[in-house]
Amino acid sequence: MKNSIKILIAFLSIWQVSNAQTPQQLPKNGNQYETYRDNSISDEFNSKKLNTNKWGRRNTGGASIENYVADKSLVVMEKETNKGVTTKFVSIKGTTEKGSPKTAGLVSNASAFYGFYTVKFRFRGFDTDDVKEKSSVWHPSVWSAIGNYTGEKKKSSVKNSAFWTEIDFMEWENKANGWSSDAPSRIRDSKGKKRKVVTQGKGAEKAIMTKGPFQTYAPVWQTIGLEYTPEYIKLWEWKNGEWVHMGKRVVKFVEESEANPERKYTICTIGKKARQPMFWYLGNIVAKHVLAKVENGTNTYTMNDLSVDFDFFRYYRHKSTRDIDWNWENGVKQGGGKIKKDFSPIQATKN
Repeated sequence: MKNSIKILIAFLSIWQVSNAQTPQQLPKNGNQYETYRDNSISDEFNSKKLNTNKWGRRNTGGASIENYVADKSLVVMEKETNKGVTTKFVSIKGTTEKGSPKTAGLVSNASAFYGFYTVKFRFRGFDTDDVKEKSSVWHPSVWSAIGNYTGEKKKSSVKNSAFWTEIDFMEWENKANGWSSDAPSRIRDSKGKKRKVVTQGKGAEKAIMTKGPFQTYAPVWQTIGLEYTPEYIKLWEWKNGEWVHMGKRVVKFVEESEANPERKYTICTIGKKARQPMFWYLGNIVAKHVLAKVENGTNTYTMNDLSVDFDFFRYYRHKSTRDIDWNWENGVKQGGGKIKKDFSPIQATKN
């Protein structure tokens, strides 16, 4: 009997490690996701060099990125040991040179679609009194778009689409404790104009999953998860060994009005036409309007150096996309025409 209990405990321990921070550990609906990680995008960032088959350097977002897209000092593979545990990660820097910001960003070379996404990250540089009081020019974030702005050409996951949703998974909004997670949509409205849906009349706004505060000032690792399904978007936090729903909202996809599609875009709803495959961005930029103020001397934000570090970024496909490879605009299939499945175990952590 004792031996049976020991075997059971050992089995459960192995199961917990191999399923650490996976969708199978969600309180409900976790079975709608695959058990493997889609390796065309998922990355543990454990190598000595950045995997350029998976990631390219972002080349848009203002001079703070464009002027330094080839600067190797802004994207660095690092490691550190704490209490005997070594963590390897990619660090995306934000520094200043003669008063002008230097920033960087990564973009996935393959696009992704419905699924469960997890990212483990931390901020370094926000935990100073002046940044807490006066805010910062830096804008670290994890977000998605249908365009891949790397190299000389823009790639698009959807050809000539007038409808898509930018999912701002994690975003620092350049103000004290200004963290949020939202999903502004791009649509062709009732007047035939392409625009970004931010406000829809009194009391309504872009779809928001949750709005700060977050562990912005504590230089500790944090893990969040995002469900992106054909029916809804929902945000989770990995806390004390389990997934906890962040915020109070589940943003649902709804049928649009053909005559007036923008009416169905609210704080907790998005039109179904906006569901699209997307590229994912891991970045740390200075917005164009802030950069102009820095350069002409009217900026009042602090200029402390900052890095945003990523321990991993993982993508588990939704079962509805199990065998789908969607074409990019240039005819290249997602994942190179073959889904790369990663079943390897991953280490469980509390944070």
